[in-house]
Amino acid sequence: MKIFGQPESYSDMLQRIFYTSVASGLICTVILSHASPSVKAFLDSVSTEAKIGPLKGLKALYVLIPLAIVLISRMLRLHDKISDLLRIRFLFDTRYLLFPLAKLSGHNLTKKLRKAISKNRVDAMYATFYIYAGFQNPVIDTQLVRTAADNWGWFWVLLESSFMFGVTGVILLVLYESAYVQICLAVILIQMCLLLFEWYACRGSAKRQVDAILADSSRRTDIHTYFLGI
Repeated sequence: MKIFGQPESYSDMLQRIFYTSVASGLICTVILSHASPSVKAFLDSVSTEAKIGPLKGLKALYVLIPLAIVLISRMLRLHDKISDLLRIRFLFDTRYLLFPLAKLSGHNLTKKLRKAISKNRVDAMYATFYIYAGFQNPVIDTQLVRTAADNWGWFWVLLESSFMFGVTGVILLVLYESAYVQICLAVILIQMCLLLFEWYACRGSAKRQVDAILADSSRRTDIHTYFLGI
């Protein structure tokens, strides 16, 4: 399990997201228990104790409920769903990867070409980017791939955690617990600042990967040929 180390596979990224989301879910559960006596009574109704990581002596529901929520979010790949809703990967893949690859390989980025690239984004990513910068046998420097994955891993961690604190804040609003809502908003604000930092880190990694891919003339020719055909 790698949480702080750079991921060596997509599974490492998912593990980081899973374990940090469990931690966020636990914190949100504790906040709700402090805000609402009825929630606390429910959570304390099961006397069986559980442990999670270094934390011991926790009532079972404090662990089981966030764990169940995170398991569901893992199955649904919540960060992917949020990304699709906000068009995060679409905008990033087109603006910072595919458009630069097309332009730097010798194409004029006309409106028609941009539209064609956007329409064929997934296929274009595999044909011009993942084939050179994927986890499996990357052609470019492996460290560039791992650094980019590390940045994205933290980005998704912060995104899922912000979502959880946002849902918790809504529940607290329903419970008329404004003081605890402010706590959630403060956490979300901090996470948004960190998200912005990671976004620019992802952009920097993308530029270095694009430059590395196009540094080879044969790869540049292949990419130019691909964009001619879409």
